[in-house]
Order: sequence, then C-alpha cells, then structure tokens
Amino acid sequence: MGRLNPLPLLLLSACAPLQAPPPALPYPGGFAQGGLVAGRFQVALPGTPLFLDANGNTLYAAYPYQLLVYREGRLESLPLPGTPRFLRASPRLVVGLGEGVFTEAGLLPYPAQDAALTEGGLYWVGREGLYLENTLLRRGRFQQVVALEGQVVALGEEAFFFPEGQSLPLPHPVRKAQAGACGAVALLDRVYLVGPKGLRLVAEAQDFATWEEVLYLVPGNRTLSCKEVAWP
Repeated sequence: MGRLNPLPLLLLSACAPLQAPPPALPYPGGFAQGGLVAGRFQVALPGTPLFLDANGNTLYAAYPYQLLVYREGRLESLPLPGTPRFLRASPRLVVGLGEGVFTEAGLLPYPAQDAALTEGGLYWVGREGLYLENTLLRRGRFQQVVALEGQVVALGEEAFFFPEGQSLPLPHPVRKAQAGACGAVALLDRVYLVGPKGLRLVAEAQDFATWEEVLYLVPGNRTLSCKEVAWP
C-alpha cells in the first residue's frame, strides 16, 4: 500500500477560508461569544442561542424547542413547544412562540410580538396594538413593550406610556427595547433613552442590553452608565 502524501492536504487546509467568529451578543450583565458567556454569568452553552436574557440571579438562553436556565451554577433544560420569537427575563420570564406565550406558570394563548409579564398581568403587543391580556389598551403599530416600576411603555412608530396615556413619535422604527435604571432604553438607528419628555441619545451601537444603570453595547463590547445621559 502506498504512503499518503500529506502535501495536498496541507495545501487544501491553507486555502480553506477561515470562519469568522460569531458576533458578540450582549445580555443584561455582560457579553456572549457563540456559546461562551462572560460577565455576571460565566457559562459555556452548547451553541449560539437565538435569544439571551437575564434577571437578578438567572440567565436564560432560548433555542428552537429548548430553553436553557442557568441558576446558582447549574444549567438545566426546559422543553418549548416551538421556536422562540422573543425572550424576556424581567419582570418575569416570558418566551414568545408566535401563537402563544410560554411562562413558568404555563402557556398563555396570546399571539404576541413582544410581552412583559408583571404582577398586574401580561402586557403584550400584537397586530392591533397594546394589550393587557384580553383588553386592548391602545391601537397602534408596536413591536416592543417594556415594564418599568408603575409604568409600561409600548414602542413602534411611537412610544406610548401607560397608564399616563402620553405618546411620543419616534424618528425611526424601534428594533429593540429594554428597561433599565434610567427608564426605557431603545435601539432605533442608535441607542436612546425614551421618556415622556423626548429622546436622549445614548450611543452609536448595533445592539445593546442593560442591567441596572450599565448599558452593554456592541460592536466593541463597550459599557456605559446611563446616568451619564440621564434626564435632568
């Protein structure tokens, strides 16, 4: 039997394109690169999640038909009845599944594009507008909803503040929103603080997450205190 010549294999390896590293994914407390999570939580996940979010003591990573929960150094898996459309860890866990919303108490039959589960019930946005469970609170084209202390903000072409009833037109469609220590934070063309008084520019970024007063920004894995740009 002849000996295999390693030279062609070396040439093929040298010519093979190098795979770019996966983009950084910010979460409330740090950044993830692929399945490697650093910051407040440090854990190796089995791969890049569709969504990553965290509250005070738990990290959640959503995959098709699976939700991984990392708490107190232990990683456990929960089955999901579908592919997640969104994930929110705060105020309480919700996972959007298209025609329903997964919660720790069970599956709720709301076709939410985004949702926030509070002590007062599930606030969600859909085709008609902002809802509190079965009640339509405001008609509009909203894509995101965040819950602050005593207030809910729905964001789309405008920001609507409930229960105050105030609305604020937005200069660009909202791409992402979270609640932080300084209020509602939204990614439009850039990252802004959004309040009834108007918008306050925070930073140039393609994605963000917020934990307490700190914003985690990509690209560049940067951090910034929202109090540097907070309302007077």
